[in-house]
Amino acid sequence: MARLIFLCAWLGAWSVAAQTNLAVRAEQIRTECIQDRRIVCGRVLEVTKTGLVVDSGYTSLLRPPLNHSWVTRAVAAPTRPAALVEGAAPDSIAVGLLFLTDIPKRPAVHRYDYVVQHGYPAGHYDYVPVPGVTKTIRRFSAGLETAVLLNVQSEQKTRPKPAAYLRMPDHADGPLPSLLSQTGAFIDTRQLIPSDGLMPYDLNVSFWSDGAHKLRWMALPDGKIGFAPRGEWTFPAGTVFVKHFELATNASQPLQRRRLETRLLVRAADGSVYGATYKWRPDHSDADLLPTNLTENILIHTAAGDATQTWYYPSREDCRTCHTDRAGGVLGLKTRQFNRDLLRAWNRLGLFDPPPTDAILASCEFLARPDDASRSLPDRARSYLDVDCANCHRPGGTVAYFDARYDTPLEKQGLIDGPVLIDEGIDHARIIAPNDRWRSILYMRANTVEAIKMPPLAHQTVDRAGMALLRQWIESLGGRPVMAPPDFSLPAGNYSKPIDVQLTQPEPGAEIRYTLDGSIPGTTDPLYQQAIHLANSATVRAKAFKTGFTRSITAQETFIVGE
Repeated sequence: MARLIFLCAWLGAWSVAAQTNLAVRAEQIRTECIQDRRIVCGRVLEVTKTGLVVDSGYTSLLRPPLNHSWVTRAVAAPTRPAALVEGAAPDSIAVGLLFLTDIPKRPAVHRYDYVVQHGYPAGHYDYVPVPGVTKTIRRFSAGLETAVLLNVQSEQKTRPKPAAYLRMPDHADGPLPSLLSQTGAFIDTRQLIPSDGLMPYDLNVSFWSDGAHKLRWMALPDGKIGFAPRGEWTFPAGTVFVKHFELATNASQPLQRRRLETRLLVRAADGSVYGATYKWRPDHSDADLLPTNLTENILIHTAAGDATQTWYYPSREDCRTCHTDRAGGVLGLKTRQFNRDLLRAWNRLGLFDPPPTDAILASCEFLARPDDASRSLPDRARSYLDVDCANCHRPGGTVAYFDARYDTPLEKQGLIDGPVLIDEGIDHARIIAPNDRWRSILYMRANTVEAIKMPPLAHQTVDRAGMALLRQWIESLGGRPVMAPPDFSLPAGNYSKPIDVQLTQPEPGAEIRYTLDGSIPGTTDPLYQQAIHLANSATVRAKAFKTGFTRSITAQETFIVGE
C-alpha cells in the first residue's frame, strides 16, 4: 500500500502536458469502449490477494462505498523489470489505463492480449477470470502508456451455486417479495452488487427498450442448461434471470443514468416462467414490486431544451405476452446470442447438458451486431428482426405469414416479398417489399409508436438506428425505383375557414394525381398543378407517378372545414 501511495504521489508530479495527453487518450479509449458496448473499468488502484481494485474514472460507473467499479479475483505479483517498460528509463513507472471488457465482439480481438495500467509498476501479472465470465483484455499503448503482460491462469472448474428460486416463490401464484432487496438477487441492493453465484452476461444484439441501458445476470441453481446449437436452450426449475434498466436523462452526460426498474424472470417448478417488475425509488435505496403495469413520463435534458420520454413498466401479465411458451419462455440466452469464447468457458464450467463438442461449437452461427461492418447487411438486419420479432413471429406463434428467427434460412423466412394478413390500406403491401419501404408493412409498424406499432409492448419511442438499418437493407434488395408519397402542407384536422392544401414530391418530373371523393388516384385523375382550395370538408388522396418508377402509395388527409 505504501508503494501505491508513493506511486500516486509521483504521478501527481508529472508535467501538465503529459497529464493532458493522458487525459485526452483516456477519454478517447473510454469513448471507444462505451460505443463498443463494452464494460469499462479503469485504472488500477490496488493489487490485493483477492483481486485488482479498479477505479473507472466516471462517477456514474463507480460502486460506493469503495468507489471501485470492479474487483476481479486474481493473483498478482508486481515487479518492475526494466525490459518490460517499453521505451522508458529503467526506473520508470508504467502509465496507462486498464480495461477489462466483456466477451470480444469482433474476430480480430484476441481472447487475452495485453493490459495497459495507470499508476502501477510495469511487470508480470497473473490473472484468474471470474468463474463463468470470460474477459478480454485489450491493449491500448501509445505515448507515455506502456503494456504489461498478463499471464492467464487456468480457469476455475467450479462456480458458486445460488439457491433455487433465490427468495422467489416456486410457482407463479406464490407470494412475491414486496422489495427488490428481499428477492435475494443482490447482497447490496443500493449499490447493485449481485449475490454470489449470479453470473453476468451480455448479448450480441439487445432488444430495443426505448434507449435504456441494461444489465443482466443469471442465477443458475444446481442444474444444467439444455444446450442446443440452434433454437432455444432449456433451463432447470429455479433458474432466475435478472434484468436491470437505467435511462440517461441528460444528453450532455450520457453516463449519468436514472434507475428505472429491475425485472426478475423465474423458471417455475412446473416448467413455465413468470415475471415480476420492481420500480426503483428516486433515492435508489430499493425498488418496489409493481402490482400492475405503469406509465411514467421521464424528464430528459437535451441541447434543445427539456423534453419528456414515456416509460412503460410491464405487468406480470405483460411478461408472458413476450416470454411465450413457443419461444421457450426465456428470451436472449441462446447460442446465437453469444460467441464461442463464452460457450467454451461455460462448457468448461459444466453448465451444459449435453456438453457441446469443439466440432459443434465450431459450426455455431451467431447474431450480428447492427454496427458490425464485418458482417453482411442481411445478417445484421435479420439479427435485429430475430431479437425484436422472433419471440412471436415463428411457426405456431402469432398469426402471420413470416418467420423472424435468424436460424431459419432467409429464403424460407417469408420476409422478402412475403404476403401480409393486414395491408394497412397499402396497395401491393408485403412483409418486406424490395426497394420499397412504403409497402414494407414490417418496416411501417416498427417505425411508429401509433396503435399499429410492433413490438406492441414497452415500445414508446422509435429505434432510429434500427430503422435506418432496416431501411438500408430494404433499399439494397434491388428492383425498380419507387416514388415517395406526396407530402401535405397542412395536417389533417378541423379548420374554421376555407384552406389551400399544397402537395409536394421531391422527385424531379414527378406527377401528382389526386381525388376528393375518397377513390384511389389513378393516371386519369386530376393532375396537381396548384394548391387545392377546400371550402368544404373533404378527404384528399394523392399519388405520385413517373415513367420508370413504381407509383407511390396513396397519401391521404381528412380536413373538416367550417363545421
